[in-house]
Amino acid sequence: MSLRKKNPTATRARILLSAGEEFRRFGFQAARLNAIVENSGITKGSLFHHFAGKDDLAQQWMKETLPPLLDEQWLSPLRDATDPIQTIKGILREQSRVVESTAASEFFGNPLAILIPSIAPSDDTLHQTMHDLQQQWHRSISEALLRGQQNRMVHPAIQPADEAHLIMSLSIGLELHAKSSGYSVVSGFLRSAIAYLDTLRPA
Repeated sequence: MSLRKKNPTATRARILLSAGEEFRRFGFQAARLNAIVENSGITKGSLFHHFAGKDDLAQQWMKETLPPLLDEQWLSPLRDATDPIQTIKGILREQSRVVESTAASEFFGNPLAILIPSIAPSDDTLHQTMHDLQQQWHRSISEALLRGQQNRMVHPAIQPADEAHLIMSLSIGLELHAKSSGYSVVSGFLRSAIAYLDTLRPA
């Protein structure tokens, strides 16, 4: 009896886990199906039973993995934040802590940030899925900053939507910079990010 027949749910979950590691390490375009099959401990036929191909696998992984991660790291903390600036500082500090506490050989980066550049503009399906996630991310920060203005915790003259784009770029940049330049950049990057966030306070 095949492993798929024994426990198809577990097999699918194992494929997605292996795929996530491959996507985070190499990006969507360079990810290797053979490596995913080998690391999952399955046959290629089993993979194609669960997924139509690499594009389908990538899309399903994104839809099942990234929304809960986005909610945990950004949406939930900001949803009821009275002081969004303090909350965002905390998110970036935690992101920095995770980067610095991960062994270099195991650091693939936060998939919310690290995979954005690996999606080809011509790949409409993956691009749309990531675009939808980025829109949720942007809206969450914008709405939190707007509430902060109403609570007089954020400067009334800022444009929440504009600042939200910059804050997202800080999170993405931290991951990409750490991956390309090493962990030594993290502490200085974080100090500058915190200093920028303090400029959003009321005068």
